[in-house]
Amino acid sequence: MLQKIDSQKIENMINDTRIPIRLACITNAGSPIVVSLWYTVIDDKIFCATQKKAKIISHIKNNPMVGFEIATDSPPYRGVRGHGKVKVIDEMGKEILEILINKYLGKKISTLSEFLRTNSENEAAIEITPDKIITYDYSKRMKDA
Repeated sequence: MLQKIDSQKIENMINDTRIPIRLACITNAGSPIVVSLWYTVIDDKIFCATQKKAKIISHIKNNPMVGFEIATDSPPYRGVRGHGKVKVIDEMGKEILEILINKYLGKKISTLSEFLRTNSENEAAIEITPDKIITYDYSKRMKDA
């Protein structure tokens, strides 16, 4: 069952910043791997998009359990981490990609946004349903870092 994020500051950081999610899964060969992807949160689920032929797609289809972290890279460290189940939704890929382009690149047309839109028919959505979420915020102990 999804635990609501209890800290408004952490929730705002997750929803409003343009940092990627680090998604951990098990490869088809049985090794762990971490992939950074753009994400958005819709109805307590985390959505990403990537090309249908990306290796991460075959990995998560093979093993739908994932770990994840959304966190700042510089002090003071804060974020969320957890684990959950994932599924691939081919028909939502283009829609989620457009949401992610607007979140990470804005409304301005750029070379990257046009490139991504050109290939949007080949996008698949990744839907993560968290089973457990843990928040952390080291701002108080790192206030002079």
